[in-house]
Amino acid sequence: MRVGVVSDTHGKVDRAIKLLNQLEPLDLLLHAGDYYHDGRLLAEALKVPVHAVAGNCDFETGGSWEEVLALAGKKVFLTHGHLYHVHFSLQKLLYRALELQVDVVVFGHTHTRYCQVHENILFFNPGSGYAPRGEHAPGCGLLVIEGREVKASFGP
Repeated sequence: MRVGVVSDTHGKVDRAIKLLNQLEPLDLLLHAGDYYHDGRLLAEALKVPVHAVAGNCDFETGGSWEEVLALAGKKVFLTHGHLYHVHFSLQKLLYRALELQVDVVVFGHTHTRYCQVHENILFFNPGSGYAPRGEHAPGCGLLVIEGREVKASFGP
């Protein structure tokens, strides 16, 4: 299963569409918040199903703050991250992930790329599809789930 991952698009989906098109074929798209409705726009443009969550910039969207998904035998926790104060530490997010007994955590909010394993859980942040922080250009991510393995990489 090939899962595109994007976050923090902030209403600027054109660049994200170009980036995600380079990852095709995709089976699914995950949008980790900040402009929840961008997830639907991206899914329509890419013609793939989407799961999206609301972030701190999503006011009155009706979107969930978090979602747990079963994808190809893996349990994935999708959240923006602001409720877990990920700018300061991943500790609260790790506790939530352990509580949910997930294999993968997909989050955003920091606008910086992150890919590390903590306590056998993959934590993945694709950075921002619009306004990245640090030395990275706008980007996205890809999760490839094959059997028991999940491979994560950053898009162009």
